[in-house]
Amino acid sequence: METAYVLHRRRYRETSLIVELLGRERGRFAAVAKGALRRKSQLAGVLQPLVPLTIDARGRGELLTLTHAEPLGPALDAHGERLYAVFYVNELLLRLTAAHDPLGELFDAYRETLVALAGQAPLEPLLRHFELALLEATGLGLDLTSEAATRMPIEPEREYLYVVDEGALADGRGRHGCPVHGATLIALAAGEPLERTAAREAKSLMRYVINHHLDGRPLASRELFAAGRSQRT
Repeated sequence: METAYVLHRRRYRETSLIVELLGRERGRFAAVAKGALRRKSQLAGVLQPLVPLTIDARGRGELLTLTHAEPLGPALDAHGERLYAVFYVNELLLRLTAAHDPLGELFDAYRETLVALAGQAPLEPLLRHFELALLEATGLGLDLTSEAATRMPIEPEREYLYVVDEGALADGRGRHGCPVHGATLIALAAGEPLERTAAREAKSLMRYVINHHLDGRPLASRELFAAGRSQRT
């Protein structure tokens, strides 16, 4: 038995589901929930994002068989932009983590993010914090505290060019990267509140880095968010 959350689910054959889960012990993995769509089954209602679960799964290989699933508590409540944010963090986990790689600290960061998204905390800092935690857990963490070429501490008033796989460059002439002020890097590293300019720069930086690791493949959750925003305006 382990604690887990549903990241995604899809229909499988007539009465079953394939569920992508993030488990505290197993990491991300896929499992078949046999008969979950049958009329008398309670699994379809249980196997939903935002529901903390106790689950058990058996088998070998990439696709396991779900043998037990029950909620640990009620579903967390997220609406509007916060629900799109849930789709976003779930999609990042599906795209940037390896299957069957136990990442306990990342699971904890994910659980804390879901709880915060169901509350009133500002949205953008929550997403930046999770993005950083995800990159760190998967070996793609950012050096936000020192200049890449000299290893000197980041200076808050200076503008840098952040280059993936290198870091923040004081002299980025002729290089492709994301311009960002030192104050933004320092605030991100310390988990401090981000003012308007820093928040904009931090979002651009994280999008640049994540897009690089996605090899340019678009995120469906971003497209959904953009479509939902356009309908509200």
